[in-house]
Amino acid sequence: MRLYLDTNILVFYLYNRDELSTDVKASLFDYSNTLLTSTVCVHELIHLVQIGKVQAMERGRHKSIDPLTVVDAVRDAGLGIEQVSEKHLSVFASLPLYDDHRDPADRLIIAQAIADRVALVSSDRKFSRYGRHGLHFVYNER
Repeated sequence: MRLYLDTNILVFYLYNRDELSTDVKASLFDYSNTLLTSTVCVHELIHLVQIGKVQAMERGRHKSIDPLTVVDAVRDAGLGIEQVSEKHLSVFASLPLYDDHRDPADRLIIAQAIADRVALVSSDRKFSRYGRHGLHFVYNER
């Protein structure tokens, strides 16, 4: 199975695995699954590292991350980084704008997963409402 990792799951997978639920951990570490993320997620992660909102957990302590290492960390973890295409943008344009969920990055990640017919793993419960638009959503209960 192919799985898209949302930004929060990407953070947990790379830097703080304790935040992953047992079920999600099992899926992410099942080597028969292919793990993917979006350039949008990698962009967000680099930004979060740069502003100090994301740090690694190492032996129970927070450790700063060099933003220049993020792309290598994603690739070294075996994740494919998927570029945004015209197909993704077409699906993005068709998605509804919910009053409480207008984040363009989230909506673009959702559009990628829908267009590519890949399950999206996230801790954002609001993603579930896009199921009626074709999203296969895997929720990480923290």
